[in-house]
Amino acid sequence: MALASSVKVVLGSIAFAIFWVLAVFPAVPFLPVGRTAGSLLGGMLMVIFKVITADQAYAAIDLQILGLLFGAMVVSVYLERADMFKYLGKLLSWKSRGAKDLICRVCLISAISILTEFVLKIARQHNLPPHPFLLALASSANIGSAATPIGNPQNLVITV
Repeated sequence: MALASSVKVVLGSIAFAIFWVLAVFPAVPFLPVGRTAGSLLGGMLMVIFKVITADQAYAAIDLQILGLLFGAMVVSVYLERADMFKYLGKLLSWKSRGAKDLICRVCLISAISILTEFVLKIARQHNLPPHPFLLALASSANIGSAATPIGNPQNLVITV
């Protein structure tokens, strides 16, 4: 495999830096486009700068994974509109014995559902700091996703 020319490396680094700034700071005052548009802009710049060809960019798109992620977002929106997170919050809070008990319950449920928005809401309802609950959610979701090849959408890349 031949090394890329220094011009391609510099242009690719510029495209990546622009993407990174827009991904980390989605509300940049001079370019308020958001993370999704920032990702598309970064990819377009890679093609415009001729770091990769249009065919290589198209080949890098995995429609199965995009479909899975889109479907997960649609399901999450409908669950929110149906007040599923509210009912789940009541269920998890029922006879709770404090923050430690609630963290354990969140860890058990996180392996089978999308809970970030829910965890933030329930922490606010109980006047608790959300950070321990979000860390518990992330940890338990990773443990749960390790149990199956596609327990986490990123794992689908590995299994395909």
